[in-house]
Amino acid sequence: MAAIVFLALIMSFSATSAVTNISTDEHALLSLKTPITNWSSSVTHVCNWTGVICNRHGRVAALNLSNMGLLGTIPQSMGNLSFLVSLDLSKNNFSGSIPKEMAHLRRIKEINLNFNDFSGELPTIIDA
Repeated sequence: MAAIVFLALIMSFSATSAVTNISTDEHALLSLKTPITNWSSSVTHVCNWTGVICNRHGRVAALNLSNMGLLGTIPQSMGNLSFLVSLDLSKNNFSGSIPKEMAHLRRIKEINLNFNDFSGELPTIIDA
């Protein structure tokens, strides 16, 4: 009986564990793209999108969408870009608050959000 309970716990844990890979990155970028009214991409793989630079493992390492006249808000899922080192959203028309989930960007070295209409504070990145 104990073995069945243990097996059920393992299966439950593995089903709910977050898997971070290029699909996670793609979901984060698609959620960013949804509220933006004028960021278009006809290329299907996110590593080939305008302003996206991937690392050698195919993960999003840099996102530069500066000066593109983009409108919208930053979705919470942007915090899932776990390999992001550089983020430049400057000189656009983004608004709203910066999601607290952005604090999950533990590898981030550069963030430029100047010349937008954000409100609130930049979340503090906590070292793991």
